[in-house]
Amino acid sequence: MTTLRKLQGYFFAFITVYMVTGIGALAMGTLWLQQSVEGAPREAVISRSIEKAGTFTGAFVAVTALVGYIGGFAPVQRKNFLLAFAWLMIIAMIAELSLGGVIWFKTLTMRSLFSRQWPTWQDSLKVAFQDMTSLSGYGQCCGYLPGVEVVLSGACVATPSKFPGCEEKVSAFADSYLRKLYTSLFGFTVVNVVCFVSNVILIQARNDEERYIRIGRKEGRMYKNSI
Repeated sequence: MTTLRKLQGYFFAFITVYMVTGIGALAMGTLWLQQSVEGAPREAVISRSIEKAGTFTGAFVAVTALVGYIGGFAPVQRKNFLLAFAWLMIIAMIAELSLGGVIWFKTLTMRSLFSRQWPTWQDSLKVAFQDMTSLSGYGQCCGYLPGVEVVLSGACVATPSKFPGCEEKVSAFADSYLRKLYTSLFGFTVVNVVCFVSNVILIQARNDEERYIRIGRKEGRMYKNSI
């Protein structure tokens, strides 16, 4: 019983971290969806489908953690909850790895992707990138490539050829977001794996405890407070 309670403590510690990752992803995804403005630079590099997928995944993780808590409080009596939690974690890991993989792959093809998308963007979005000064190390730029698809606005009206194209700036801006996203998702997957292993160990420990209880009851011992 002492070993089982100790494993419960570890399990609750890991599942709490697991739940926090889900709540964090849910909160961030919800915030980005609420702040979503068509034509904003962030919307150009992180699609609403990615934001929605991240929000849904975060909600799924948070809800599955509740299943794990229910099973963890009485592992001997609630084995089915622990088994269900294990399968739900596998689904969560697949979802996080898939979303992280999609975002990571996007970073490998950013330049060609944005080169194709730039002509389709609204002028207001192009101007936002051309005039963006908040990105460290990047100043005024005009067009995606020098002199190509330039929106004549601001400093680009008089001498657009004086400034470089926005390819590097757009790629750097996108990378600053995408790298954090896929790194976080892969990090969440590591947490899931640790929590999954803890869950499996707890299930094995409760199986052993259940076997001892059965043997003890055959010998006439009572276990009123078994967990």
